[in-house]
Amino acid sequence: MPFFAEAKGLTMQNTPPEPVLNEDLLSGFARLTEDGASELDAALLVAQVIDDHLDTQQTRTRVVELAETARADGVDGVDALLSFLAGQGFGQSALTEADLTHSSIDWLLQQHQGLPIVVAVLLITLARALGMQAHGVNYPGHFLLQVDDELIDPIGLSVVQRDGLPHPEGVLADELFSPANAMMIGFRMLNNVKAYNLRLQNWRGMLVVSDYQLALAHAEPSLSGMVHFERGEYRQQVGESDAALEEYTRCVDLCQRGALVEKAKSRVQSLLAEHKGELH
Repeated sequence: MPFFAEAKGLTMQNTPPEPVLNEDLLSGFARLTEDGASELDAALLVAQVIDDHLDTQQTRTRVVELAETARADGVDGVDALLSFLAGQGFGQSALTEADLTHSSIDWLLQQHQGLPIVVAVLLITLARALGMQAHGVNYPGHFLLQVDDELIDPIGLSVVQRDGLPHPEGVLADELFSPANAMMIGFRMLNNVKAYNLRLQNWRGMLVVSDYQLALAHAEPSLSGMVHFERGEYRQQVGESDAALEEYTRCVDLCQRGALVEKAKSRVQSLLAEHKGELH
């Protein structure tokens, strides 16, 4: 199933410094495919991509304290959890303008504003801490979650009905509400960081973020192939045709078939033709 950015109109409130690849974060994203990795782990890693000075233990402690407050208030069940969070100030309308901070769970805890997928991570974590079953739902374009038997819109803090939601073209019915694990959530959150860098045309930044996505997707060949194709485009934007050729070739090797492969093959042929025409 394709992954989509959570907000298509990301704006730049403050221009951040160009991301620098962090080996510890690379290892952390790779571990999200292991048993026991949580959605909160994924969100904290993405928050560190945004703010490399983030105190993740402090942020994790805030989530634990929020769960303890809910437990002390006698929160029991989906409706009570949604009401509790609304009472804490987390209920909001959809963001009309989003910046990079809205992809950070630390910012969410401080300002009560965030993209749907970030709010969903908080909801999932609290629900489980209170003894409920919860997981993300990989609905295209607007991340949802399920708590016990209820499908929830994390921004509105409301229960929604499956048959009332639109069916995006090209998405199979059995994929529409597929569960999202920690790896998928981390990948989609990084897509939002890439979307921010795209608006800035920060191709180097997008390469760094896609490095983290490759670490996440190391066990998913088709997903890795898609990232390599995107990296080929970024490499071309910065004039690195040899590196772009390698990225497109890697896409072909990993995906093997499909429209993306044909597109990658076309890029390979075009770059090879350019090389043949160069004078040495």
